Amino acid sequence: MFNINYKPIKRRAEDDSDLEVLSKCLFEAICYDNEMTFIKDKNIFLMSVERFTWESSGAKDENLLQVLCIIQIHFVDSFIAENILDKKSKGLHSLISIAYDKGILMFAFDQKASIRFNISNLKLYIEDIRKPIKPAIVPIRNKG
Repeated sequence: MFNINYKPIKRRAEDDSDLEVLSKCLFEAICYDNEMTFIKDKNIFLMSVERFTWESSGAKDENLLQVLCIIQIHFVDSFIAENILDKKSKGLHSLISIAYDKGILMFAFDQKASIRFNISNLKLYIEDIRKPIKPAIVPIRNKG
């Protein structure tokens, strides 16, 4: 039976406190290189991730679900990718953290991969777009 506390999220971040909430929702989200794209003429970077429903699990592994989520990053002037989106990339990544400071938005992934966005304004959207499923493997989250 599915976790009855789960509700699809549709949120935006326009400041540090918003971004902190989104970062917690996206912790350990799984993404693939081929599910990321930059729409240069619109200055939008899109990525599809499989996120875990930390916000509704009540810190119980058996309540954790996995759901497909779209991330939109607006006002992207340019970006630099390391160990991701290139020939050296393993293709599959786990999102560790999101940070923002003075026009730089940083997505840090496992295996020392990162994407550093130069943005003119902080505007990031996330939205769950499918029904959640039970994850094949439950990630370990540090409590506290």
